[in-house]
Amino acid sequence: MVLGVTHVSVGRTYAGLPIEDRQRQRRERFLESGLTVFSRDGYSNSSVGAICKAAGLSSRQFYEEFAGREALLIELFDTIEADSRQAVAMALAATANDGVTRMVEACTRAYIRSIGTDPRRAKVAIVEAVGASPRVEQYRLQQRKIWSGLIAHAAEDAATHGEIPAGDYEMRVSALLGAVNYVLYDWSMADPRPSLEDVIRVLTRTLIGAIGATT
Repeated sequence: MVLGVTHVSVGRTYAGLPIEDRQRQRRERFLESGLTVFSRDGYSNSSVGAICKAAGLSSRQFYEEFAGREALLIELFDTIEADSRQAVAMALAATANDGVTRMVEACTRAYIRSIGTDPRRAKVAIVEAVGASPRVEQYRLQQRKIWSGLIAHAAEDAATHGEIPAGDYEMRVSALLGAVNYVLYDWSMADPRPSLEDVIRVLTRTLIGAIGATT
């Protein structure tokens, strides 16, 4: 205390906003521009310069947030995967006692709405992340294993209730993931794109057949 005035430490600000908020906003702008550039130009044809231009920020600011394009792609992919997996997990929980057909329909709808509402997300997750680099591919395959575990657990539970045949879970999970990826790939590349409801209907029918649902 000096001359009766108490000095209180406050967070740094810039243009009226806390520095942390400015940095968060800047990172979000780079993520948004990366989503746009990767889906528009393709990851292999993209550049940090194009990403910075779309964000309205500098390359210096970019490298303060990300090690490079690869790190940006991984963070985008991780966000898309986490959002869609949470949506599916919630659908699984909500339909646990409704039968396998209802469960498949609800999970398909949850996933498609999560990843397909913004076509850029589908393009980046289903197309651009595949084989983008050894590191990205390793990360993508790790995420695929997490999905496989989630789906296999649900399939095993359905089998114990006699709703689907038991066994061959790994092969059937591969069929499910393959069907989803191919349909979403075609959808993300189509011009004009079919409605999301059409995609949901086709995938639901395909997935129910793939797991051999009896109800």
